[in-house]
Amino acid sequence: MKILLLISCLTSFTFQSQGQTDNSKIDKKDLKKFVNILTSDSLEGRGTGTDGQIKAERFISEKFKELGLKKFDQNGYLEKFKLNQTYWGQVYIKTQSRTLENFENIVFQGSDIQNDEIEREVVFAGLGTEKELNQINVEGRLVLVFIKNLRANYDIGTTLEKRNAYGVIVANPENEKQFESIKRTYKDYVLQKRLSFPQNDTIKNFLFAKWDRIKTVNVITISNSEIKGIIGLSQRELIKLIEEKRINEAPIKKVKVKFEKIVNEIETANVIGLIQGKTNKTIVVSAHYDHLGKSDKEYFPGADDNASGTAALLELAEEFSNKKNLEYNIMFLATSGEEAGLLGSFYHVNNPDFNPDNIICDLNLDMISRIDDKHSNGKYLYCIGTDQSIELDTIIKKADGLFDKCSFDFSLNNSKDPTGLFTRSDNYNFYKKGVPAIQFFSGLHLDYHKPTDTVDKIDFENLENRVRQISLVIELLQSAGLKN
Repeated sequence: MKILLLISCLTSFTFQSQGQTDNSKIDKKDLKKFVNILTSDSLEGRGTGTDGQIKAERFISEKFKELGLKKFDQNGYLEKFKLNQTYWGQVYIKTQSRTLENFENIVFQGSDIQNDEIEREVVFAGLGTEKELNQINVEGRLVLVFIKNLRANYDIGTTLEKRNAYGVIVANPENEKQFESIKRTYKDYVLQKRLSFPQNDTIKNFLFAKWDRIKTVNVITISNSEIKGIIGLSQRELIKLIEEKRINEAPIKKVKVKFEKIVNEIETANVIGLIQGKTNKTIVVSAHYDHLGKSDKEYFPGADDNASGTAALLELAEEFSNKKNLEYNIMFLATSGEEAGLLGSFYHVNNPDFNPDNIICDLNLDMISRIDDKHSNGKYLYCIGTDQSIELDTIIKKADGLFDKCSFDFSLNNSKDPTGLFTRSDNYNFYKKGVPAIQFFSGLHLDYHKPTDTVDKIDFENLENRVRQISLVIELLQSAGLKN
């Protein structure tokens, strides 16, 4: 009976909706203007906690105010929250003759912090075999080990962790190019500024939680040219000790080390505007407005990811701001911290005031403006997650037949696939709270997370049609509802 009633409501809506897209306020000129603002160089990639992100936050708030949207709470349109920003500061090894700096003469791949300079002994452990380690005392010491693959340092790191070593220094005497490759490829990742909630033990950090569980000593990769300065013997002399099984005769030297981690507290905010309906039930339309910020030389504009979704959210807010007698509230939720691990949406759904029973569904807009290599034109939009609910599936498939300029592609429609795209955007946090959640998405492309994700690569007519298609879903939800 429930499905029959729903179909009846949708049939009625079909007649009401004839010609509605011609009267839509959703316009490609507005979408282009919003994307240009969000990707401008003054916003510097909208990195979470940066001045550029705050400028984007203000822009969205001002747009909500202009449209007459209801404020979220006493803070206005802002749902503020704090994050810890952590990154490596001074990281070095001092020998008797020189200082070896991170990403010059060494590559630090550890996680244990040493904010003050301390002195440690260095002992040679040959190839790091069990028989060799049994010959020497590694406890509390840095252990120099030769390995054939500098990237494969996990086993020796965990072995020395169990033996209470302070850290491991690895080198590959057979291949100096390997060190240069690691130095080049790891730098951006290791020096990245990480964001997490202050209460790390209770709030999951999606990107880095798995690394926190790995028990291994600090790993320092060194250039072959620095071996003698650290241990007092050349690599040729050390190899001879290995061959003659006399590694315990290698000298024990002292070095000074510092692995400084800097922790700053930053404040950021989700931006939330509300349109009041007749009931306490709410449809959430979400899109993250943050992106990757900037590097030393350039910034990441994030035109598709996710200025496109944010612009669409603003256009949908305008589309529904003047509609009267809405059955359900509509919440327009622009999240921060998505790129750092879905942090803004995680904060929102774990707020004590959040009641999933009052949420009809979340419609999440993330990267909706490009064309992937699976499609020949832009008259499509991936719709992921309708498998959660027969009612939701019925409503969205009805919307799919009302507008001939865009069709939903359901080929990625699997919300239960833990390795799939559905888990990688803000809809996933709603889903985990039991709220039906849909991800709208146009596909990956070669400019993903690169400085080349620029405005000129967006076809704004396609984007307009996709946003109009999403607006039909919202209209149908208002007419038929989804009782969650």
